[in-house]
Order: sequence, then C-alpha cells, then structure tokens
Amino acid sequence: MAKNQALKLDFTKREATGKGFCRKIRSKNLIPAVLYGPEYKNGLAGTISTKAIAPVANGAHRETTLIELTMNDGTEAHALIRDVQRHPLTRQLRHIDFYQVLKGHKIKIEIPVRIVNAELAKGVKEGGLLTHKTRLVLVEVQPSDIPDEIVVDAKGLEMGSEIFVKDLDVPEGVTVLTDADNLVLHISAVRAMAEAETEEGEENKEVEVVAKGKAAKEEE
Repeated sequence: MAKNQALKLDFTKREATGKGFCRKIRSKNLIPAVLYGPEYKNGLAGTISTKAIAPVANGAHRETTLIELTMNDGTEAHALIRDVQRHPLTRQLRHIDFYQVLKGHKIKIEIPVRIVNAELAKGVKEGGLLTHKTRLVLVEVQPSDIPDEIVVDAKGLEMGSEIFVKDLDVPEGVTVLTDADNLVLHISAVRAMAEAETEEGEENKEVEVVAKGKAAKEEE
C-alpha cells in the first residue's frame, strides 16, 4: 500500500450483541468489530466485511496499516487494528478490535525490524552467526506516516559487525523512542567456533577409538 494512503472499509453500526447474533452475521460474510479510542471511550460496536478486512488482518503489517472506517451514518474515523480473535481450530477471523487515531496527533506504535540479505553478509559467509536481537522499536509518528517496517540490509557486514537502534535508517517524520544503544543485530564467530569444536571432538573420538583398538590387540 502506498505511503499516506489508508485502506477504506465500511463499518456498519450495530445494536445487537451476543453469540447468536454474531453467528448470524458471520454466515453473511461479516465480522463483528468494536471501535475504541479518544472519541469512542465506551466502544462502538459494528460489523465489517470479512473479504475486505481479511488481507490486512492476515497480513504481515496488520498493526501498522492505517484504516479509514466509514460508518453507515456518514461518520468517518481513522483506526489501526489492535486485536484479532480467531477460531481456535479453523483460525478463521471471529472478531476485530480497532483503535481510533486522530489526524494531526502523533501516536506511539511498535514497528517491526526486518533483516534482509543475511545470507550475503561477509561475516556469515565466513562462518559467523547473525543474531537478530531487537525485533520491534517503539516510535512516535503521525498516523498517515506509519512505516510498515524498518529494514536493515546485512549485505556486506563483516564478522564482528554490530548494528544498534541509533544506526537504523528511519523515514522522515518518525521519532524512535527505543533506547538508541539497544543492539539490533551482530555477527559473531560462534558458529565457526562451534563447528571447529565439533570437528576437534570428532578427531578426538577417532584417536580414542584407535587407542582402544590398539589396547585390545595388546591384551590379546
């Protein structure tokens, strides 16, 4: 989805509640939902199209996708998905909680950090182990400028390389609140050392077997 473009969904207000009512609307390919937020402190019950919300609710950027809800009375509200309930066996969508965000008001939200090209890192090619430590960073941002993710390109990183939160490339308008000195990733020689220790252990076993065989022959 293009930056600053909200997903538009119809939100039909409802008065009825209860399991029977929810089963009925689900049979019509609708999902019960509730909108909370600054202007909906007690929650506004409604329904939304299963087909329309499923790609977002089942997607990787569920919690960072800005959604524009249009009520059946013409009222509009911008919101983010805050909670998704699913059937325990089928994993089908059962209920959605939205949280209203206000235009012109910054919000605090956690953004996922994704590592790309890990296999192309020089340190990894040399047998190092890339460890991804910080997977979410808390940021403050306008609702319309929420990034789906923050990407770190590991291509070319050498053995011993470290990337901290302060090194992240964040879009303009995004203020990172997570501690700048938090470690995001590092490449260590752990894997190379472990492989060397394994090989050394195998060599020691071979020596031990040979020694035992020699001792057995001498006893004969």
